[in-house]
Amino acid sequence: GFDDNKYYDLYDMVKNVIGSDDPKYSTNQTEDGTTINLFPVRKFTVPVDENLVKTNGTVHAGDSVVKELQINMSQGKNYLLKNDLAIYAVIAANKWKRPICFTSTQELGNLGLDKYVRLTGLAYQLVPVLNGGVDNETSYKTVMDNFAYGGADKQGVYYDEENRRHLNSIRLAVSQIAMSLVQSGKKDSAKNVLESFDKHVLESNFPYGMTSNRGNQQDFISVNFMEAAFAAGDTALAKKVEASVKKDLQQQMKYYKSLGDNPGVPDEQIAEQAYMMMQGKGGNLSDRQTQFIQDIVSSYQMLMRIDQMDKQYSSSQGAVPAEKVQPTIINKPPAQKSDTKTKK
Repeated sequence: GFDDNKYYDLYDMVKNVIGSDDPKYSTNQTEDGTTINLFPVRKFTVPVDENLVKTNGTVHAGDSVVKELQINMSQGKNYLLKNDLAIYAVIAANKWKRPICFTSTQELGNLGLDKYVRLTGLAYQLVPVLNGGVDNETSYKTVMDNFAYGGADKQGVYYDEENRRHLNSIRLAVSQIAMSLVQSGKKDSAKNVLESFDKHVLESNFPYGMTSNRGNQQDFISVNFMEAAFAAGDTALAKKVEASVKKDLQQQMKYYKSLGDNPGVPDEQIAEQAYMMMQGKGGNLSDRQTQFIQDIVSSYQMLMRIDQMDKQYSSSQGAVPAEKVQPTIINKPPAQKSDTKTKK
């Protein structure tokens, strides 16, 4: 049997347990009688060749390199599809010879890999370093030399929802990189990456403030971008973003209030009621308003965050905030489902 509290070598598990034809590692639990291979543990290790990762550029001088990755698969993940297995197999067999990169941290959390990635531009590279954050030097060069924006600097280009999502991914990455540069004392470099985005993406094509789905994602990312601009001392750009986002959020709140019996109610009051409903604790809103409770709460919270920023940066003259901007999770298209599952 396997011990749930023990870590097992990932290469050995993928090759000799999941890949085994031994009946003790499989089950016939499906309705149509299909045999499914078992993945009997949630904790894995991947050994690290410290000399190799230092010589081939996987890590940098000064990095605190771990002796092995300790991967804890999410407790809520009860089966693995082929795409999940493929990721584990590539990591296990690669043995740090080539870079392994991901475009989103969303799936990485379920697979227990999110604590071992480092942002290098738009990609997250697997590294044997805990909470590697942002590779400032590589990211800066990538943004300034290699980022392309799909014609967003040309007047009158239309971006549909899917393409706005991609531009949002770029805006978020730029925000994170800029904030990391600020915290490393490189405000000028932070300004450069922020100004580069602003120059290449016309506001008329892709506004900073724009009502969107996915939890008010576009405004949320723009508020992060604004905070990075404030922190970098680029007050002009921060104020430009603020004017756009604040106008959109105020219009959203006005609309949500118009759906109720008392459109003149203060923002704080409707936000409190919406928050109570989200917590399952009642809340006195009209039926039409209840469809927007998450948007009401997020809009109000962002307006409060903007007010706090205004006070903080006007009084501290652009001091770096104590806490790092927390990245939002970019929703990726759902993984292509495979007919073959591997049961946990």
